[in-house]
Formats: sequence, C-alpha cells, structure tokens
Amino acid sequence: MLTLRKLVPALCLTASLSGLAAYAAETPAGDTAATGAASSPGAHGWHGRHHHGFMGMMLHKLALTDTQKTQVKSILAGEKSQFQALRASVQANRQALETTPPTDPQYASLLQTAQTNAQTRVKLMSDTWSAVYENVLTKKQQAEIPGIVAAMQAQRAQRMAAWKAQHAQGAPSAD
Repeated sequence: MLTLRKLVPALCLTASLSGLAAYAAETPAGDTAATGAASSPGAHGWHGRHHHGFMGMMLHKLALTDTQKTQVKSILAGEKSQFQALRASVQANRQALETTPPTDPQYASLLQTAQTNAQTRVKLMSDTWSAVYENVLTKKQQAEIPGIVAAMQAQRAQRMAAWKAQHAQGAPSAD
C-alpha cells in the first residue's frame, strides 16, 4: 500500500528530477548558453536556468568538468523522448480525469493510468540519476554528495526556523 510516508519523498524526488529533465528537454542542441559558452554579456552558461531540481543543484555543487557536463547532457538527451511521451500521457490523462465524473465506469482506469504514470516518472528519474551517478561522477564526487545533502538540509532547517520565528510573532496566542 502506498502510504503518505512513502508518497511524499517519491513526489519530492519526482519534482526535483523533472526540473532537470525539463531543462534537458528545452535546451536546443546549438544553445551556447547550455554548453558553457557565454552568448552575451551576463550569460550564465551551464547555470543559465534557475530551476534545476535536486539533481541540477547537486551537479552544480559538484563542479563538473566540461566533459562531465557533456556526458550528463547526453544521458538526458537519450531519455528526452521517454520524458516527452510520459508528459503527453500525463496531460491527456489529467484532462480526461477533469472531465470524467467519479461515477463513470472509466474513472477507475483513469486513476490507474495516473498511478502508473507517476510510478513510471519516478522510475525514469531514478534511472537517470543512477546513470549520471555511476557513469559520470568520480568516486570523489560521489563521496561529496552526503555532505552536500546534509548542508542543504541544514540550510533548509535554518530558513524554516527563521520563517517560523518571524511568523510566530504575529500569531494569536493560545491562552
């Protein structure tokens, strides 16, 4: 059974990896900004997109070489058609779910398709990260990942604590 405890991390992983997949899907082959060459003053090169997701943030912090960046883009380009087909299926199913009442006999199959699409997305993103991890990253870079993740979690906890402290002042007391 799929519990909330299992679903939330899977959805987080899915969302973060889809950002990198979308980046790969949107980057044209001749895009100089994606290859690291500055196309204009202020161009950001490899880091031109703001929403990379988890894998993109991780790769940014690992300071990949140009060769490694090319390998990552190759892996993402190889899976681009699968991500596009999945996205089309998700969109079509979502539209069908929006217009189908829950009492319709087809509704259960639409829900099953949505569940299958979610599982497929998690699997595809997991396979993508595994391919990058195993085939592109050096042992040293792989060893750096737990420290980077811990630092990112600490930063998030610090931001959340600051937000809670700021917003607790305006909250009515429970007295």
